[in-house]
Amino acid sequence: MFFDSDDSSSGYRIGKVTIDSSFHTQSADENFYKYFRNDTLYSMTRTVHPDDVGFFKDSVSSLEGDEIRHCIIRMKNMQGEYRWMIMKMSLNVQMLARGIRLTDIVVKDAVGLERSTTGLENIIERFRFLLSVQESIIFEYSSQTSRFYIYSFDYNANTVFYNEDFDYFRFHMLSENFISESSRETFESFCESVKGGISRFSFEMETSVLTNGDQTSLQQFSGFTETDSDENFIVLGLISEKKTLSDALSAGNPAYEANLDSLTRLFSKKNITGYAESRIESGEQKTVTVAIIDIDNFKYINDTYGHLFGDDIICTAAAVIKKETGNKGAAGRIGGDEFMIVLDNVSDEIELRSILRAIRSNIEMKCAEKKEGLKVTCSMGTACFPDDAQSYQQLFRTADKALYIAKEKGKDRYVIYNREKHGAVEDEDTTAINTALSVKENADKTEVVSRIISGLTVTGTVTAEQAVQTMISLFELDRIRLYIGFELSLRYSFPQSDENENAGYVFSDGYLNNFTESGVFVTDNTDALEGRNTEAFSCLKKDGVQASVQCVCRENDSVRGMISFELTSHFKKWPQMDVSFMSILSRILFEIIK
Repeated sequence: MFFDSDDSSSGYRIGKVTIDSSFHTQSADENFYKYFRNDTLYSMTRTVHPDDVGFFKDSVSSLEGDEIRHCIIRMKNMQGEYRWMIMKMSLNVQMLARGIRLTDIVVKDAVGLERSTTGLENIIERFRFLLSVQESIIFEYSSQTSRFYIYSFDYNANTVFYNEDFDYFRFHMLSENFISESSRETFESFCESVKGGISRFSFEMETSVLTNGDQTSLQQFSGFTETDSDENFIVLGLISEKKTLSDALSAGNPAYEANLDSLTRLFSKKNITGYAESRIESGEQKTVTVAIIDIDNFKYINDTYGHLFGDDIICTAAAVIKKETGNKGAAGRIGGDEFMIVLDNVSDEIELRSILRAIRSNIEMKCAEKKEGLKVTCSMGTACFPDDAQSYQQLFRTADKALYIAKEKGKDRYVIYNREKHGAVEDEDTTAINTALSVKENADKTEVVSRIISGLTVTGTVTAEQAVQTMISLFELDRIRLYIGFELSLRYSFPQSDENENAGYVFSDGYLNNFTESGVFVTDNTDALEGRNTEAFSCLKKDGVQASVQCVCRENDSVRGMISFELTSHFKKWPQMDVSFMSILSRILFEIIK
């Protein structure tokens, strides 16, 4: 009867992903990102065998209501090999109720099924033996079936005391007076904890549950809740005579409570710091990676929706962080909306990125289910011992600097510290360093943009061509193209380009709907257009555009021009400040050229 909530270690469960109606990944767990690498950052169809794409799309598109559908298709793993996968599909009912169609998919490797099953059977046999030696009485509840079991093991034989619908069990115990009068209120609390899936609980009750009413004794019911890969939960626990069970299982144990943050149940700041220090000082780990995670614009959430809702967001983020950290390390809360995870022996940057992506996308996804239109994002900064630092203090400062860079670049992203790219971290006050950097960087770009605007509009000392060339260097671009007229004909390109003599794709596939009211469309990765804006995707990929910021000029509600700021060598998460500067300069250039 034992329930295994994590079959990923067996190689059978690959991971879970949520996709939209264009088959683009909206969120996924770390295992999914790690298995499929970058192929699933955008259209999931990239991983599906070409002969199975049609079947996959039809299966997703035809899902209805609370239907759960299973199918088998071939998908490409990180080695480029196609393997048969079992896919369990269902619509995300919370988002569907708000008019947003998202599909949750659990992906499992069919080839690994037999190996996984054999491994689980061996694990179960070992637990059966240990529990039979201890003469343990076990209770188990499944949210999927609502069945409640009480049983024990005698080597290979089970003794089943109860196997009933939980609501009937509750009624049965009370109506037959198997619960003493003084313990009825406690029994009701126990039942609520089981059905509610409380993470950990312990209750003392005078009952005759195990003797069918013959003999009453003081017993302790202690349990915990685990959630499986399909978001169903199971409650497992032990029934013992009073004080024969270790107090460590009790959530009321002061020693246990002292290690945890009272709101999130993650490690407290003191304990997660101690955990990181002990890992570094022990020398047992080859690497220790620290990631600092901060919820973006949390003050706005608190001010807009209230502190109770803000606490709910913090708890939701904490649950995601705890789940994605798993057994790879530990997680703690170090401030109001700030968390820290400590990871042991992360194999490479690909694995680290998989973990960070899963945390970022799932925090946004889980919080979006709380309130319609709510978008909660987070920023993260990471550093690694011993590559980036030689002590915990230096490691924390380095990760904090990476977090600061993530915030400065526009939030909703992670930054993995790189000394050559981000500079050295001095043993000075971090706040002072950040402030100095902020002033210096902002002053430089603002000053250059001011000189361009003044030269174009006031002194006349800067030509449009000079302005464009300066912007290439200032924003680290590969190319700028300017299109004019109703057909958006190419007027100017720097460097020179004969590609796409017009940008007619702007008027197809609802592409204009991507632009904000101020006429700006930011694309961090052109692959995001695949399956959504087919013609634009085809044209931009043909021209080698990896990322872009596009600004359109409108007259009388008609598009009369567009400037496309482009990267052809790499993807990029665009800083908001850069996007704002590009938008302002675009308007001025349009007026001058027109």
